[in-house]
Amino acid sequence: MTTYNEPKVLSDVLLVEVKPGWTKDRGMIVADKKYELGTVLAKVSGKYYAIDLAGTGAAKKAAAVLAQHIDTTTGERLGAVIARGAVVAIDGLVWPEGVTDAQKTTAYTELEALGIIAREQL
Repeated sequence: MTTYNEPKVLSDVLLVEVKPGWTKDRGMIVADKKYELGTVLAKVSGKYYAIDLAGTGAAKKAAAVLAQHIDTTTGERLGAVIARGAVVAIDGLVWPEGVTDAQKTTAYTELEALGIIAREQL
């Protein structure tokens, strides 16, 4: 028997947006991999990266949540990010391997400072 797994869609991550056109933004996603919708991002030198919790400075500070699937293996691309004024689903967020609960708590606080609140989906 074949099992079908429905792909993740934006409503699996973005539960509430304060105002369409304001909550989401376009940003340059760095070239390095295929990013999954819901990836927690850091912003370094004006570009978005998957958060690097072992990194230093801005690389380990949560700055947005990716609002689409995007493949940057062949070069950086503009992508949609949840940048402010939103409620996101905790179980829809994508973290680096090995993330700890303490690191997630710190990232939630950083996102909350931007008006992005992480909540359990009801």
